[in-house]
Amino acid sequence: MKSLIKLFNDWEIQLLVLLSFTLQLFLFFAGSLRRHWTNMFLRFSIWMAYLGADMVAVFALGYLSRHVGSTTAGRDTLGRAEPLAFFWAPFLLVHLGGQDTITAFSMEDNNLWLRHSLNMVVQVVLTTYILWMSIGRHNMQLLISGIFIFAAGVIKYGERIWSLKYGSMESLESSTGNQYMRQLARSVDVDAGYPRTVCTGLRSMPRVHEVFTS
Repeated sequence: MKSLIKLFNDWEIQLLVLLSFTLQLFLFFAGSLRRHWTNMFLRFSIWMAYLGADMVAVFALGYLSRHVGSTTAGRDTLGRAEPLAFFWAPFLLVHLGGQDTITAFSMEDNNLWLRHSLNMVVQVVLTTYILWMSIGRHNMQLLISGIFIFAAGVIKYGERIWSLKYGSMESLESSTGNQYMRQLARSVDVDAGYPRTVCTGLRSMPRVHEVFTS
């Protein structure tokens, strides 16, 4: 039993990174299936993967930030895989950006964009700390590559927050399309006959066109 615990401790961060990557792959291929399939097991699996992906990536980033100071001492698993450990942090930040196939699992998830924004600030600070502690331990080529991956992760994460914000009910209700929809509703007389309703719809075509172009 002790040998299994020691083996798990030695490979803990590798397993976390591998699990995070596996969840992202699953969400990439299965994320859009929830719109077309009604299988409850599939929807439950996607929901669990959607919730677990962020949890695993956040935990792995916390693990890296807690052990980054001992990478040069060679006292733990990060010391034996230091070049890879340096890249794991920005890659995990990219994972937190999520997949385009499932930015939000349900409409209610969009309303939590402020919570995701706070989480983004915390994870970006953690990743910056890991990169800062790695300065002087790698050559310039590795540092530049890590910085580019870090920038891609920040952009990807910010894009996810932006999508969640503009997909929330508050943003949709204040959008241009919703305003035009209210105008069209006021312009149609419910008690009017069929010919008058058709004429009103034809006169409203420029507004409808403007809604779609907006």
